[in-house]
Amino acid sequence: MSSSQPVNTPNALNFTPDNKHCYAYSGPTLVGDGGPSGETTVIEFTTTSYYAVGDISIFVISDTTDDLEFLVKLNDNKVMEMNTTSFKDYAPYQPIPLIIPPFTKVTLSGFNSASGSKNVMMNFTGKAIGLTDVGYQ
Repeated sequence: MSSSQPVNTPNALNFTPDNKHCYAYSGPTLVGDGGPSGETTVIEFTTTSYYAVGDISIFVISDTTDDLEFLVKLNDNKVMEMNTTSFKDYAPYQPIPLIIPPFTKVTLSGFNSASGSKNVMMNFTGKAIGLTDVGYQ
């Protein structure tokens, strides 16, 4: 069975038709420069009564050796920060595991520590636990 959900829905966590898996894909997003003042939200969503167990993946699309920072916030509290330190030296990046509790606002964001905006992508893929199984396969 195919899903009617789009692959890229801004500010939303999407679910497979059977409600067993969830995903959010940012698509290319320009993150600002100038340190934390240039922080740009890449993905933002809020969970309801379910919790999600999955991985965050980060990608740098721009050809750069700038230091890029990626942040994960739960209910506006920073719980993770990753620094790429050089796209050419450390790509590809390993997925980062995360458990997201029920009723939690999730913000994935980034910024360039140097000058100029850079294109990045962030994804979350995981299992949705606590939703009603609708029986689709």
